Amino acid sequence: MTIGNPTIAITMLRHDLTAGLFAPVELILIEESDDRRSLIYVRPSSLMVVETNDALLAAARQLDAKLEALER
Repeated sequence: MTIGNPTIAITMLRHDLTAGLFAPVELILIEESDDRRSLIYVRPSSLMVVETNDALLAAARQLDAKLEALER
C-alpha cells in the first residue's frame, strides 16, 4: 500500500529534493490468521535524510510520528 499527502511531500522537497526518492511512504498491512494485523514500514527519517539537514530531519520525524499514530 502506498499512502501520501501532497502537503507533506512538498514540505520534504522544500528542504531537499532527494527526499522525493522516498515520497510517498510505502507500507504493508499484513492480516494474520488469528485476526491480528501488522503494519510494516521504514521510518521516513531513516530514509529521507541523506546528508546533514536539520530542517528536513525535523519534518521527517514529524512524518514518523504520524505513521506511529496510524499504527495505534
